[in-house]
Amino acid sequence: MRRARTMMVAACVALAGCGSGSNDQCGKGSNDQGVSFRALGVFQEVQEQVAPAPDTLPNLENHPGDSGRIVSLSQTTVIPNDGNGDGDLDGGFLGMQNNLESQSLNVKGVSVEIVIPGALLPNPVATDFVAVAVALGPAVVAEGEEATNSAFVQTLFVQPDIMAFLNQNQTLLPPAPFTMNVVMTLTAVSDSGDCFDSNEITYTVSVQP
Repeated sequence: MRRARTMMVAACVALAGCGSGSNDQCGKGSNDQGVSFRALGVFQEVQEQVAPAPDTLPNLENHPGDSGRIVSLSQTTVIPNDGNGDGDLDGGFLGMQNNLESQSLNVKGVSVEIVIPGALLPNPVATDFVAVAVALGPAVVAEGEEATNSAFVQTLFVQPDIMAFLNQNQTLLPPAPFTMNVVMTLTAVSDSGDCFDSNEITYTVSVQP
């Protein structure tokens, strides 16, 4: 499912031409600041207080922001994780919007860069491309039709092997607590075959001892 991933290790520093790769899948020239295809941010569900009522998933009318989370490298295996221990993942819904008037967009995935200020590894310390299969309708619809140009999709944007890599290389990371920035860019293809990279969004993770 995942197309490309790079993890930087200490030996990489000594190798000529060892790079982190790029999350620029399509080029942003035709989509400056998300004018055509926009990443809205990261959102969370509304937790219901009375079991077994299901949580309310984010939608256009109700989409609380997910501004970040606190994790432990030794205990957290993915992001988003099950923060409240109820058996399902919490938050981590990527909001996306197609602003093309007459064309649909097929979202292919999200490019991820893990940036840790102060790390002994080159930044970004890891990159990934996580597949996301979702179709967004055109921004303009006929009177009486429901718009389908926005979606909120939950995905594991920090995969288990990246979390394991960070856990195994803690000596190359700053002493906890430290901040880990997850920088994400969505990629989509229009009906005409044009490729769009969204604006960047940054999700902040506080790594505790």
